[in-house]
Amino acid sequence: MKVHRLALFGIGFIGVVIIALSMAFYYIERMVTLNAVADGLNQNLYYVENDLKRVLQTNRFSDIQETLDQAVGVNKSLAELSLSLDGRHLTYSSSRARIGQELHGNYVSVAQLYKGIVEYKDALFRTSLTYYDGEHKKQAWLFAGIDKDYVFGRMNQVAIMYGIGLFIALALMSGLVFELVRRAIVIPLEHMAHKVRSASVKTKDFFIQEFADLDRTLSETFLSLHQQHSDLKTAYENARYLDGILRTIADVNQVLITAKTVDELMVKSTERLASHPGNAFCWIGLARQGVIELSACSNADATIDLQPHQILAVLDADESLDPVVNAFRLGKAKFAEQLSVPDGEEEMRAIWRTIAQQAGYGAFVALPLRPSVHEDPIGVLGLYTHREAGFDLKEISMLEDLSGDIAFAIQAFERRVQLEHHLTTDSNTGLPNRVALIEYLNRSSSGLLAIINIDRFSDINAVYGITIGDALLVAYAQWLLRMIAPLKNVTLYKLGGDEFALLQTDAHQIEPFRKFLDHLVVETARSSFTLADIDVIMTVSIGMAYVSDQGLPHATAALKQAKMSHQSVRIYEGASSTQEQENNIAWYKRIKQAIEQSRIVPYYQPIVDNKTRRIVKYEALMRLIETDGQIVSPYVFLEIAKKTKLYTHLTRMMIDQVFNELQRCALPISVNLSAEDLSDDKLADYLEHQISLRQIGSRLIFEILESEGIHNYESVRAFILRFKSLGCQFAIDDFGAGYSNFDHLIKLNMDVLKIDGSLIRNLPHDRNTQIIVKHICDFAHEMGVTTVAEFVTNEAIYKWVVRFGIDTSQGYYFYEPAADLPVRDEIESSAL
Repeated sequence: MKVHRLALFGIGFIGVVIIALSMAFYYIERMVTLNAVADGLNQNLYYVENDLKRVLQTNRFSDIQETLDQAVGVNKSLAELSLSLDGRHLTYSSSRARIGQELHGNYVSVAQLYKGIVEYKDALFRTSLTYYDGEHKKQAWLFAGIDKDYVFGRMNQVAIMYGIGLFIALALMSGLVFELVRRAIVIPLEHMAHKVRSASVKTKDFFIQEFADLDRTLSETFLSLHQQHSDLKTAYENARYLDGILRTIADVNQVLITAKTVDELMVKSTERLASHPGNAFCWIGLARQGVIELSACSNADATIDLQPHQILAVLDADESLDPVVNAFRLGKAKFAEQLSVPDGEEEMRAIWRTIAQQAGYGAFVALPLRPSVHEDPIGVLGLYTHREAGFDLKEISMLEDLSGDIAFAIQAFERRVQLEHHLTTDSNTGLPNRVALIEYLNRSSSGLLAIINIDRFSDINAVYGITIGDALLVAYAQWLLRMIAPLKNVTLYKLGGDEFALLQTDAHQIEPFRKFLDHLVVETARSSFTLADIDVIMTVSIGMAYVSDQGLPHATAALKQAKMSHQSVRIYEGASSTQEQENNIAWYKRIKQAIEQSRIVPYYQPIVDNKTRRIVKYEALMRLIETDGQIVSPYVFLEIAKKTKLYTHLTRMMIDQVFNELQRCALPISVNLSAEDLSDDKLADYLEHQISLRQIGSRLIFEILESEGIHNYESVRAFILRFKSLGCQFAIDDFGAGYSNFDHLIKLNMDVLKIDGSLIRNLPHDRNTQIIVKHICDFAHEMGVTTVAEFVTNEAIYKWVVRFGIDTSQGYYFYEPAADLPVRDEIESSAL
């Protein structure tokens, strides 16, 4: 660590300081010692010099040697003392071996003794002394040799002692400093480094307060980070959980769109909700006669014992703690948590609680099935989870919205069933009606169809009254049902007025079926129908044909042939194929010539607002103008045009003329498109180009001919989305011709609904039609779709149209189709 290097640097610095101080002390000690040696030598030499002067002056030469020896013996710093009388040879010396030797070596003057010893470490010194021999002045030289081993050896001992002391002091100081640095700095830093690596929140006190503060700061930071991490993890888990809920809700919404039946809708919705990882089990219960009855549930645990249509809760008037009952009554979600802890005897008896006990679920929520905020619940959705804490508030909010969507879809299915029943059932006899028969014929191309007509039924109504006539139809319907009961694959239908239909789905049974019809005619004539004490006897005529795309018209034609030929039963015999082919060729030529001569033109029929009686838009209707000026309806020639591949030219001519008119007209104009038009990519590209070029999208309405059938929803939906992006609107025409209309309206997101004229015409006198039209209007208004009544031909019809709140009207009561747009935009009430 860097801290270790810092500690070593500190120790080294302290060591250098100690060494420097030791050297200073050593230097001082050395100076003191050498000064003492120099002073002692000076003093001794001074005494020796005086003694030698006296000896020489008294001529006591024999005492010289003794004096030298005595001086060396007294001062241990002296190694030898010598005296030279002639300055060339040593005359006397304390070292006997040197007596008589010549002088050699560098002798320093005694005057420089101190400097020589201290600075230069000189060992040889000399001084001159003057004495008198009688009257003669003479000079002698005293030479002194210092004992280096003695003088400097002691200094070495001092140096060694100082060195040892220095080393010991330095070692102790280094250890002390190192331990101090380790405990005060290194250990705290290592602790904090470990804390950073492990993100520990434990705190510890240190000698240095700053480290203690830093440790506490790190602990608080890591504690905060741990809390933030925990919060983020919780938020992430919640986000994942809610994302899973959103995916589940999206799956359920997909089910609401694609489900074919209400049972499929409810079962798949419960399965999707139960499949979410946070959920365990789900059921849907609908309100039936004061109880919540099980209608659907997800795949239950083996421990759950639920029976179809089991009563889940009783909606009595007494106060209840049952969340299922309260959710239904209050229209709000009610939930129960901690289901492992019983709350009371009443709760323990509740079915929802029994389910939780059997499977060990932790929490439960009851969600009201409310189609809208303005309507009462139609049932309850129950959802279980294993979590004791229950459901998140955001989750419950989303589930409440989803339960509302499910309720709306269930209600829509039920209304569709009701509408289908009214639409496909005869209100008088309870038999399937003409619409139901047409639906079957559109789906099948095999079988036998017989139309039964009561002869002179108008006379029966005239003689006995309409009440008896209606009762006779009911009685005869029951009689027919008894007659066909032994037969296989035979269904009875009630057509309009005095007609019934028998459908044999097995075309190979033509002979047995023909014999049965003959038998039916005979038995009808033999039977007597007693109504209000009146015996009514009647006969019937029957027309039969093979089931085909023209099966119903063929059977009707056979019935007419039977009436005209006074036969009881007649099988359809069509025109020869040669005659039909010649007729087709003739029409092909007439259509082609009309295209070449631009005699295919639009006729415009205004559509009137029922509140203001003002024209709000027009419908462009195709017409073929003959060379003699006769106007031909498209119903005469469209089929031939489609079969001979001329239909595309007709559509193009209509579009070009209508688009030209739209550039002059401020009101919207609608154009009819067939199934062939919707699947024509080239036509779609042409339409898009022209609409964008002319900027007429906001005033253009496309009417889809529902009577032709819509099968490829994806293609049609893509076409609609493509042109809605240009501002165009879409209307569904002939609405009310069959059950599939409601699928079209819901799935194709239509803007306008045109109610079929077959329903509008019968409003003043047909109660069943009134019910159907009212339901259609209510359904359209709930979907936010504008309604148009077709074939409004008189005031009586118009009053019913206004009564049901239909938005606009179209028909001869207001305007007939014309080649030019009408100049007036208001209908005077006086003219009506």
